[in-house]
Amino acid sequence: MRPILTDMAVSLWRLLPGNPIVVRVVQGGSKRTQHFWVRTLYLLVLLFVMLVTWLQFSGASNSLGDLAKTSTSIFEWISILQLAMICFLAPVFTAGAISQEKDAETFNVLLTTPLTNAQIVLGSLMSRLFFVIMLLLSGLPIFCITMLYGGVTSHQIFLSFGIAGCTAILTGSLAIMISIMRVGTRGAVFSFYMGIALFLLAGLAAGTWSTTHVPESIPPGGTEGMSFLAPLHPLLALNVALNWTPPPEAAAVDHYGWPINAMLTSPPAAYMAITVWASLLMVVLATFFVRRGARLGEPTWWSRLWHRWVRTNADGERTRRVRHVWSNPVAWREAVTRASAASSNLVRYSYLAGGTTAALLLLVSYGGGRLTAADARNWMTAIVLIEFITVMLMAANTAATAITREREAGTMELLLSTPLTSRYIIWGKLRGLVSFTVPLLAVPAMTVLLAAIHDLLIGAPKPVVSLTSALLLPPLLLVYSAFACMLGLHMSLKSKRSVQAVLASVGILIVVAFGLGLCAFGFLNAAGPLAALLGPLTFVTAIWMVLNPGELASGTWLASTWSVVSVHVFLSIGAVLGVGLYGAIVAGTYRSMITNFDMIVRKQSR
Repeated sequence: MRPILTDMAVSLWRLLPGNPIVVRVVQGGSKRTQHFWVRTLYLLVLLFVMLVTWLQFSGASNSLGDLAKTSTSIFEWISILQLAMICFLAPVFTAGAISQEKDAETFNVLLTTPLTNAQIVLGSLMSRLFFVIMLLLSGLPIFCITMLYGGVTSHQIFLSFGIAGCTAILTGSLAIMISIMRVGTRGAVFSFYMGIALFLLAGLAAGTWSTTHVPESIPPGGTEGMSFLAPLHPLLALNVALNWTPPPEAAAVDHYGWPINAMLTSPPAAYMAITVWASLLMVVLATFFVRRGARLGEPTWWSRLWHRWVRTNADGERTRRVRHVWSNPVAWREAVTRASAASSNLVRYSYLAGGTTAALLLLVSYGGGRLTAADARNWMTAIVLIEFITVMLMAANTAATAITREREAGTMELLLSTPLTSRYIIWGKLRGLVSFTVPLLAVPAMTVLLAAIHDLLIGAPKPVVSLTSALLLPPLLLVYSAFACMLGLHMSLKSKRSVQAVLASVGILIVVAFGLGLCAFGFLNAAGPLAALLGPLTFVTAIWMVLNPGELASGTWLASTWSVVSVHVFLSIGAVLGVGLYGAIVAGTYRSMITNFDMIVRKQSR
């Protein structure tokens, strides 16, 4: 019996603590300069938000009660910020764990080592999560500062860190599973970000829907309560941990039966338990695909089933329909073919079907009188923002792999040996990328336009959205998409690997959008004309302002009909300025890429 227990202990030790992949990363201690700057930036962002929140909520009084309230507000905001950054940083350091091995052509070498499937999966997962966990621990002293003046308990800090840590484990496990089950870094990173973005945004929007609220959690005389989705969504679970949405009493939900009643009474604990079990399940599932034939280029049951549906001619040869190539074949290849992982028909058609269905349900519900104009506007804003953010991520991801894909596939040399000039290549890729996003952007634009036309025809006194907003939205969506495509294309030219290009472009896009969003919220507290004029220069907040011009009111500025017209006038001027500014940025970056294209490509080929 003793030898058996010894062998089991050695196996468990080699599985995780003594895993060679984990040992190599832990011994390094994340001493890379890049990791140092990421840790520094992470802490600086937390400190900045902490100081801003302190200045905003601290009053003239220095009583202990006021200090406790200020400390509570600081803790709430930095907890939300920590969770948001973890949702972004966890996939950054885990999505390319095994895909990078494939890009470097060392994955097959890894398979020849004595490491088992479980060791490869757990080693790749925990070696990447090590840095994320260190980030969480580095921010712990900042959270402990909020306990000095009261208002924050250690239990709340534990729940906040538990939700963030379990979210990191869940996202990391999902990223590792997708990386193993898909071939190539582009597919892994894009599929992960696409799923996480849709889950977070759609779940948060559904959590605000009164239909999903637990009836027993709604206070007497109130209209809102805790959502049934709180045990399944990190932000909703964090809202319960922060006491923003108190959970129902245990006796009130006892009739739901176990485990639903236990999940509803303690959503943060339920969320942590569910994420841990789901992560364990995904890790176990990933171990079965490490040495599957798809990773080695061998035929699988899926490929055999797919080839049965491929067209054949009379001689039994496989054929396909004739494709009509554009005048610029580079643009056609980026927009139409499956050269990019993001241009998959499944992803595109799923987005179009989901967006169209959501728009039709919204319009039918509003036209049938089941939604008021205010509720319909809120739902439309949420739907359009989700679609806009999704398209921006798709555009940045697709553009970031446009040139690195050629380099990794070894086709860049073939492309440069043709008579195509750098201007022709870059313009073709930019045009193709923007053309790829146009059908996707048409969904939110048509949703808003149909709602505006409906209210115009029936003569609604308080329309959901004005016709002016419907006309301003398409050019803003187009120029924002062109900016995201040019940013990704620029990073793709500068970076050697697809992972670096994708993470850099998405990271810059998020930082720019977040920074401009903070400025836009500052505009809301200023005079109405300034907010309407400068609002379209931002990204996400600009879309919200265009769909909700009435929220730009300040004092009695919108007291008259002329003032309401002035809102649209300033919004129109701001939209023209925004289109001109971002158009100039795109044009300037385009000329810079043409000038430096040959030099950068030759440096990257060394």
